[in-house]
Amino acid sequence: MKNTIKLGVLSLLASFLLAGCVTTSGVSSDAVAHKTVSTKEMHDIIKKAAEQDGWRMTEFRGNAMIAERDGVVTTLTYKNAGITIDPPNSSLEDTVKDALNH
Repeated sequence: MKNTIKLGVLSLLASFLLAGCVTTSGVSSDAVAHKTVSTKEMHDIIKKAAEQDGWRMTEFRGNAMIAERDGVVTTLTYKNAGITIDPPNSSLEDTVKDALNH
């Protein structure tokens, strides 16, 4: 009986821990493009707009860039359906949204 209770408590704790990990790994900021573009076009639009707004863009992975300006550093991940900015930055997000919606 004691083992059953211990196993039940451990299962319950494991469930909470797993649920907590899933909920904390969500998207920080999401700006979805309204027009359909390829990943390459998305990259070019984002990079050009951000650089024109004073951001220094560094290639990071196949679908990500690091944006730097005035001591602020954020990672911008993109795909043809939209972008994710982590940690969130409203200035960069506004710049990218404007570029993607025009």
